[in-house]
Amino acid sequence: MRERASIASNRLPEIGYCLTLTNSGQHKMSLKFCKILLGIGWALWSVAMAWFAVGMLRYLPSADATLTPITLVPGKTAHAEVYRIREAPLWMEARFGGPMDRERPELGEYPTRVGRLDSAPSVVNGESVRIRVRDGRELDVVMVAAQRSSASSTHFYRKLWPKSHIDGALSESEPPFPKLAKGASSLTFTVEEVGPTLQGEQIELEISVPIGLKRTAPGWGDVATFIFWPFIAAILSAWTMVWGGLTWWYRRRVWRRRSMHFPHSSPKQ
Repeated sequence: MRERASIASNRLPEIGYCLTLTNSGQHKMSLKFCKILLGIGWALWSVAMAWFAVGMLRYLPSADATLTPITLVPGKTAHAEVYRIREAPLWMEARFGGPMDRERPELGEYPTRVGRLDSAPSVVNGESVRIRVRDGRELDVVMVAAQRSSASSTHFYRKLWPKSHIDGALSESEPPFPKLAKGASSLTFTVEEVGPTLQGEQIELEISVPIGLKRTAPGWGDVATFIFWPFIAAILSAWTMVWGGLTWWYRRRVWRRRSMHFPHSSPKQ
C-alpha cells in the first residue's frame, strides 16, 4: 500500500506538469489568434478612417448652397464664386421675401382644383423673371422662374429652369441642362426680364448643392453618402473604443505571461 501511494504521489507532479504544458500551449495559441485578429481589425480601421477623411474633404465643399442677392431690375448684375469637385448641374432657386401667410399671387402657385376626385393640381404661372447666367467660359444660359414651388416662415421659393426645361418636357438630368464646370467658377447673373409687380424687389439667388436627401445629381451618390457623416463618425468612434480596449487587454495578458516566466520583468508604463 505504501509503495502504491508513493508511486501515485510521484505521478502527481508529472500530471500537473503535463497540464501546465497543455494550458500554456493553448494560452499561447489564443494570444496568437488575438494578435492576428487585432491586426486585421486595426488594418480595416485604418482603411475606414482614410475613406472617411477623404470623403469628408469632398463632402464639405459640396454641401453648402451659394446665396447671391440681386435686385430685379433689367440690366442689374450680381456675381458669385462656386466650387465643385466635379461637373454638376446648375440647380437654382429664387428666394422671395415672406412671411408665408402673405398672399403673393405674382409668384404663381399650385392650387388644387375643387371638385376633382384626383385633386389634380392646376398650374398658375407667376410673373416673368428671366436671368442670364455666364461663367466666362462655355456656360451662357437664360434661366426662367417657374411658379412658386415651396414656402417657409420667411421666404417663398421659385425654381429657375432653362427654357428647354421650364415646361417640364425634359427632366433635370436630361441634356442640354446647363452644368457647372469642375473646379472654381465665377458666375455673373444679369436680370433680363421681370414682371411689373416684381420690379425693384431684392431677392436671393440660391445655387443649390448637387446632393441631398430628396434629390442627388447623377454621379454624386458617393458624396451624398456623407450626408450621414455623424452616424459614420459614431460607428468609427465605437470601433476605436472597442478595439482600443481589446488591445489593452491583449497587452496585459502578454505582460502577465512574460512575468510568469521572467519574474523580474515588469509591464511598461
